[in-house]
Amino acid sequence: MAVTATEVGNWTAVGAQDAMARTYAAVQLAIERNTSLQAKDIEVFLQGSYANATNIRGDADVDIVVMLKSSWLADTSMLTPVQKQAYDRDHHSVSYGATQLRRDTIQALTDYFGADRIDPRNKCIRVNKVDGYVDADVVPAIQHRVYVAYDSLTKGGYVEGTKIFTQKGPVIINYPKLHKINGTAKHQATRQNFKPTVRQAKRLKRRAANSGRLDPAIAPGYLLECMVYNAPDGLFVDDHHGRLTGVLRWLLTADLSSFKSVDSIHELFKTDPGKFSAPAAKSVVIKLAEELVE
Repeated sequence: MAVTATEVGNWTAVGAQDAMARTYAAVQLAIERNTSLQAKDIEVFLQGSYANATNIRGDADVDIVVMLKSSWLADTSMLTPVQKQAYDRDHHSVSYGATQLRRDTIQALTDYFGADRIDPRNKCIRVNKVDGYVDADVVPAIQHRVYVAYDSLTKGGYVEGTKIFTQKGPVIINYPKLHKINGTAKHQATRQNFKPTVRQAKRLKRRAANSGRLDPAIAPGYLLECMVYNAPDGLFVDDHHGRLTGVLRWLLTADLSSFKSVDSIHELFKTDPGKFSAPAAKSVVIKLAEELVE
């Protein structure tokens, strides 16, 4: 059965926030209470669907970054030789890094929540939920700086990202703050219709998965958000059904190989850490379009 206009309109609603807020506040408090982390410059912030207001009802976890800022990792490849020499002269190696940060983050969470709720994983530390809370994926990360200029007086300008050292697998560089800034800008440029459209796409994916049309594993919410982000602003009309239909129709014929991730730095199907396939993504769009109209 084709999706009704009423159903598509209902899909624009954001998911519940209260359990997320309680979970986030608890993790913040756990990190703040750890004496080892107190001695460092640590920033705790949200990333993912809750941070970007694209979460839908039933989303089961929240992503929280614990980022070390008192020492960082720098990409100086864009600097001139003179700037690079100045940077190297002004900085030195430090002993506290990813291994120590992960160790102290696990200890902080264990001390606060209890060992029975802590599940260290490859990329994150999972804090398992209890009633009134959601699961939390806590990601220890080192601040990553991409320098675009440098001098010893001003210390230069850089783009901030996060560098995650997984236990098994490659290092991951993300730009969650840029993702949030660009998503908000897109939302404003589309008369507040971008984020509701992302939520519609995620709900349509869930419907397609329930009907057996689509394997949800090949269509993560992040991928859907990035694809919708690349759609022209003019397609984000106020009519809920017309907007979703128009965006999907455009995606069916678009050249996905040129798509950017929402952070505007990664190329979605070339350099994004998600290692997405353009042909697989096109097949997802086809299945979503079929679910919408059949």
